[in-house]
Amino acid sequence: MTTTALPRDSASLTRELLVLATPMIGVTLSRLLMGFIDFVMVSSLGTEAQAAVSPCTLLLYTIACVGMGIGQSVQTYVAQHEGRGEPQRAGGYVWPAMWLGVLAALLSAPIAATVANWFPVLIGRVGHHPADVQAMEIAFLRYALWAIGPMVMCAGLECFWNGVKRPEIDLVAIVISLLTLVGTNYIFIWGKFGFPALGIGGSGLATLLAWSVRLVVLAAPLLLMRGVETRYHVLRSFGLRMREMRELLGLGLPVAAQWLVDIGAWLVFMQFLMPPFGKSAMAAGNMVIQMMHLSFMPCLGIGMALTTQVGNAVGARDGALAVLRVRIARRIVLGYMGAMALLFIFGGRQLASVLTFETTAELTDEVLTLAAAMAIWAGLFQIFDGLCIIYSFASRGSGDTRVPALLFAICCWGIFVLGGFVLSRAMPQLGIHALWSMATLYIMVLGVLLWYRFHMREAELSKPIVAGA
Repeated sequence: MTTTALPRDSASLTRELLVLATPMIGVTLSRLLMGFIDFVMVSSLGTEAQAAVSPCTLLLYTIACVGMGIGQSVQTYVAQHEGRGEPQRAGGYVWPAMWLGVLAALLSAPIAATVANWFPVLIGRVGHHPADVQAMEIAFLRYALWAIGPMVMCAGLECFWNGVKRPEIDLVAIVISLLTLVGTNYIFIWGKFGFPALGIGGSGLATLLAWSVRLVVLAAPLLLMRGVETRYHVLRSFGLRMREMRELLGLGLPVAAQWLVDIGAWLVFMQFLMPPFGKSAMAAGNMVIQMMHLSFMPCLGIGMALTTQVGNAVGARDGALAVLRVRIARRIVLGYMGAMALLFIFGGRQLASVLTFETTAELTDEVLTLAAAMAIWAGLFQIFDGLCIIYSFASRGSGDTRVPALLFAICCWGIFVLGGFVLSRAMPQLGIHALWSMATLYIMVLGVLLWYRFHMREAELSKPIVAGA
């Protein structure tokens, strides 16, 4: 196999990364807009709706993340086969991801159908959620949980398009789904055009419809773009594809576990650790999480592009190029996250004020004061969050997922969740600072560990994991 020499100078590689990453950044920013649109459009329903919507979204992703995490491994295999000059083998990884989505839909159906039965029991065990907030959470999840199957399928298709360097297809899909989300939120929250007013439940229904539309748009090019089939053999690879399924499970289950422990930790944080501090603290915490999306979502786009680039380099047995690409991506991400750190620390209250819809000046001041304090903690860990993003995605591109997943689990639940719980109970006078200080420590430690893990394996980066390599 012959390969075309690539430029190794920093400027050329930086431009190449940014060209590939720009549509992916658009995709991740659009994902931010999905949560932001829901948050803003239900905010008119009051503080209770603000307190309910972000934890519900976290719960939705926590349940879906197992299938979505496995689907993420499609990108690694596709990118490495591209790097080896075997694009025709890439299409075989699409169908296992689709079958996983079908399985996820079947398994999640009973969960969605019985949410009114199990959710009060789950929340009632900690006894922290006000009844009005709990009722809104159930109303949202009653519809949104049906979106799990489409979410898993979308993850597999998005990673296929990312792996073959066609992220603009993902971007088109997300833009159309955003327009669907805005329109259906408007219709079903307030009951327009003869439809019933479902309140926050209408936002859950809009979430389901937006993901379904997104799936259709992602799948359509497989049928309509003849060049895709000629190069990647997606349609002719239809079937269960057991070998590819085993490969996806082997690489993707640790990624799914990583997603689960990370999203699950933030879910526990918002659903169980934060509620004892009151509705204002929950609303402020939701605001800061929305602000954090503004910082890490663009970096996820660069991380997604880096997964493809590292996969290509590893597939071509060029470990030195893989390391160089990682260092260039790190420089970009840490510069951006440093700027966001300053914005959070010195402008957190002003950012939160954009998301505040309280009816009284006293309540507004209380929520903004809490949000400003939380934003300072978030600012302190931005640089380390950038390290987490770069090295988790780089490791994924190289096929190293098990140890990073273990590091996520230990840091998430040992420092963040357990540490936050113990400190908040042992020193209640610290208030919300006990929880957010542990969140900061967790991300700092994890970022350093992932950095060390990747560079410890530099010698192994010329060993592809694709079959036959």
